[in-house]
Amino acid sequence: MKTNTMYISIISLLLIGSQAFSQKLQINRYDLVKRHNVVIEELNPLSPLAVGNGDFAFTADITGLQTFGDYYYKNGVPLETLSNHFWHSFPNTENLTLEDAEKEYDFHGGKVFYASLEKSPAGQYFRKNPHRIPLGQLGLVLSKADGSAVRMEDLKNIRQELDLWTAVLQSRYQIEDRPVLIETICHPGYDMVAVKIKSPLIAEGRLKPRIRFPYSYDASVKNKPPFDWSNQDLHETKILKQTPESIQLERILDDSRYYVKIEWTGINRIEQRERHDFIFEPAEVEEFSFVCAFSKEAMDNKLPSFESAKKACAASWENYWTKGGIIDFSGSTDPRANELERRVILSLYQVKMQYSGSFPPQESGLTHISWYGKHNTEMYLWHVSHFAQWGRIELLEKSLAWFQSILPQARELAKKLGVEGARWPKMTGIDGRQSPGSINPFIIWNQPNLIYVSELCYRAHPDRQTLEKYKDLVFESADFLASYAYYDEKADRYNLGPPVKNVSEDTAENNTKNPTFELAYWHYGLSTAQKWRQRLGMPRNPKWDEVLQKLAPLPVQDGLYLEIETEPDIYRRGRGGPTSMLMALGFLPEGTNVDKEIMRRTFQRVVGGDRRFSSWGAGSVAMTAIRLGETDVAIDILCGQRGTNRYMPNGLVPRPKEPMNCPAYLPVNCSFLSAVALMATGWDDAEKTGASGFPSDGGWNVRWEGLQRLP
Repeated sequence: MKTNTMYISIISLLLIGSQAFSQKLQINRYDLVKRHNVVIEELNPLSPLAVGNGDFAFTADITGLQTFGDYYYKNGVPLETLSNHFWHSFPNTENLTLEDAEKEYDFHGGKVFYASLEKSPAGQYFRKNPHRIPLGQLGLVLSKADGSAVRMEDLKNIRQELDLWTAVLQSRYQIEDRPVLIETICHPGYDMVAVKIKSPLIAEGRLKPRIRFPYSYDASVKNKPPFDWSNQDLHETKILKQTPESIQLERILDDSRYYVKIEWTGINRIEQRERHDFIFEPAEVEEFSFVCAFSKEAMDNKLPSFESAKKACAASWENYWTKGGIIDFSGSTDPRANELERRVILSLYQVKMQYSGSFPPQESGLTHISWYGKHNTEMYLWHVSHFAQWGRIELLEKSLAWFQSILPQARELAKKLGVEGARWPKMTGIDGRQSPGSINPFIIWNQPNLIYVSELCYRAHPDRQTLEKYKDLVFESADFLASYAYYDEKADRYNLGPPVKNVSEDTAENNTKNPTFELAYWHYGLSTAQKWRQRLGMPRNPKWDEVLQKLAPLPVQDGLYLEIETEPDIYRRGRGGPTSMLMALGFLPEGTNVDKEIMRRTFQRVVGGDRRFSSWGAGSVAMTAIRLGETDVAIDILCGQRGTNRYMPNGLVPRPKEPMNCPAYLPVNCSFLSAVALMATGWDDAEKTGASGFPSDGGWNVRWEGLQRLP
């Protein structure tokens, strides 16, 4: 009997799903990533493929370059060459100042000035400037045998494949029975695209690369602005140096300048066809390659060759895929599993390529311009927290360093508003200056972000060096939180606002007080900052403790959390109401000032029926579902009937509010990755088993490695 019992026990262990031991299993990462290579076999302007390194990206059409830019712009995703390093401002001919966009507001009996006059001349100027520079459009001039231009419909037998493991884009097609093969890559250490082309059309003089430069963008368009090709007199393109194997150009746009260097093999020369338009003249060969680099300074040294860049690119991406976190759903029978895995792998590709740079990303990454190319800091935690969860904290820290660089400006902004600490700008370019807006100056849920992100860094490296490195960000942010909260003597409590805009941005700033999520985030931020003081051997800050003890409670009515204290009728509006109060548990951990049972009832009320979710809110609501144990609901929001986000073949998701004007909205990918990681690992106080957030109905076979828990 003893032997039989032991035998049965062994068999039982073998039959248990991989969930309980998933983190101990080794995953074939190469096969996992490669099975989701993106293959395009027809024209799809909503799903162009791109290569990049986090600070620079090049988006290509079906030809492998940027040949049909007008069509892609009008019908989907623009074909851009973008970098975090190059910015431009239109001339300030009226000598406007930021103060010209300010308006006086009452702040609990005092007077403050907020830059809220969005439509004023100063408001418009400082919203639009600085903006990113469109570095140039690199395409092909293609001709038929009769000399006429090749149109998109003339491309036959199309097969374009993005190898996710190496980040090499290979484009194959035929023009009048002539094959074309193009490889497009991005060097991991340069703002540089490298291209290799093979085709008999080259020797026939019917395939020629072309690079041309617009002035800037049409400044009247906030998201997805078109290139300005008309104002040729407003910018310069100078040939600095030309040799038989290279050319170097200087680009001058008002007070901005950058340099472009192109080196090649198999090309006779590059000719300047028009003022800002250059044509490559290949030799009588069937194969050639070139590299095109962009820099703030003139480039005297020789650039890496195509083959060298290709090797460096492959090594960089192999390092990315083999280190950090990964998750494998193979063997699952749930019909949602394969699509969930595809979205994970493609999202991991997109965030590495577009979000892992030295400047906090815009919401469309390096795909196209949104909000004039600026970063919206309230989204920073969504933008980077997934890097910590997926075991790649070094990618998070790259952009966190930028916040350290603008800390003096953030202190000055707080001082100007009559509060202490650092007031982080809501919408900002590389210069760290706030952008005026009717919403921007009243957003406050960006303020605790750097405390949370710094805590994620400490969890990855729990040592004094990390505490010393980021303590100023934590303490200055906490000083602002405590100083901004206003003490109401009559109620003996600290309130948030007015004026304030909460997450949903739907109510007037002067009528908004004590939004639920912001109150919970204030509590988390101050509590975490106190932990940092104690870790450093410092006493608790008495002011922070006072605010924590007397912070207004999260507003509740009829046993449900309200979104905002001053909006008590949200549940009378019917379906489709706000969801930001759900972020108080999900986006934030347990242990704040949230009652879990009240949140459970609120969740059931908000999510009840067949309500569907979109944008980054899908990931946010899914995280609340996960912490409440509603695992099947979470999956259905992320990848089922309750989610409406459209993940294109390339993994990008159009912004639901304006899919054609913002066809690449990466906060969706980021919140999705955060939710999946939370589902797999659980959190500090959750049961310590693998894949804790997946249904135990037998449909899920989940294996993961390298993922990290959230608080």
